[in-house]
Amino acid sequence: MGIDKRQIMNKLDGLSDEDLANIVRQIAESAGVSHRRAEQTVSDMSKLRRSLSGMTDRDLQNALSMLDEDTVKNIKKQMNM
Repeated sequence: MGIDKRQIMNKLDGLSDEDLANIVRQIAESAGVSHRRAEQTVSDMSKLRRSLSGMTDRDLQNALSMLDEDTVKNIKKQMNM
């Protein structure tokens, strides 16, 4: 998909908590995660950001590969990538 962790992390650092939460909600919906579970995930943004920063390039690529192409394109658009 041509995205590396450094590029993603730089973009995430520039996102507001609400923008990041919206992206996480979109990913969760695409993956079939319940609304309740998605809201639990975004309830602690500092924990979420720490978790994301701990991902390896491989983890990131694996996560993105689970999403449909339209979702990935939409996420890239939201992150100005």
